[in-house]
Amino acid sequence: MTIRITKKQDALVHFDKSALQQNLEHDRAKARLLDPSDPFLRSVGISDSAGNIKPSRQDKYKQVEEFLRLLAPTLTSAIETGHIKAPTKEKPLSIVDLGCGHAYLTFAAHQYLMSQGMFVKVVGVDVRQESRTRNAAIAKELGISSTIEFRAEEIKSSAIDYVDVAIALHACDTATDDAIAWAAQNGAKVLLVAPCCHHDLQSQIKQSPEPWGLLTKHGLMKERLADLLTDALRAQILKIIGYRTDVIEFVGGEHTPRNIMIRAVKTGTKPDQIDIDTYHQMLAQWKVKPILAELLEDEITTSKQS
Repeated sequence: MTIRITKKQDALVHFDKSALQQNLEHDRAKARLLDPSDPFLRSVGISDSAGNIKPSRQDKYKQVEEFLRLLAPTLTSAIETGHIKAPTKEKPLSIVDLGCGHAYLTFAAHQYLMSQGMFVKVVGVDVRQESRTRNAAIAKELGISSTIEFRAEEIKSSAIDYVDVAIALHACDTATDDAIAWAAQNGAKVLLVAPCCHHDLQSQIKQSPEPWGLLTKHGLMKERLADLLTDALRAQILKIIGYRTDVIEFVGGEHTPRNIMIRAVKTGTKPDQIDIDTYHQMLAQWKVKPILAELLEDEITTSKQS
């Protein structure tokens, strides 16, 4: 129906009898990478027995889905550019989940990549023996123990001898640094790391360079600034030792406040001098030394000298 007002201020009403159809193309739901009825989702408690995502686990399912949306193109690009060799049955893609906990991502990466026809070997590492026992039992129940395994050991002392892709989701505080350092020292070509709480630099910041004192005099703001400073330095250290890095949003803030991810691909590119200089300027201004700089001190020194 349309209404038109004439010059004499009369209202003319017109009824259009043609059938109208609403275009809903832009309202289509985003295609899911993991079927909610996948047995592993039921086994880890994300889906119910009918194969529906539990209301209380929607955020966790969202995290898993968004992680796969980042993993898939990153892997494809790394393989196409030759940074990772194309996986074969004899030499499958090695993925290590550092601090795997309940292994949501460990299983998700395995199930998704296997469904795409990729040869993989996935290992979940967690210091807790109970996590290894639980996760290994689920893998056995699903019949996938030949291509996924779990180990109870500390990240920094893990004896895994080969890794292509290292992932770490919300490894607490310096456990994230342990994961990054272990991955870099063991030749990981791709890192996907979503840090959790940060305490290392927060405790080191005693006096802020001006005018940053306006931010750090408030506890909450100091905490958030230290978080950003920590992850910026982590990304810069990776760049200095030969990784192409970017810091991206992992999942929307409405799902988790810990929504930053550091993505790094080993290219072996020598850092520009300005990258090294700005890194050291940042350390000098804030009078801090991140734990990752200590863990990767030899790699940083070697990279600057090469």
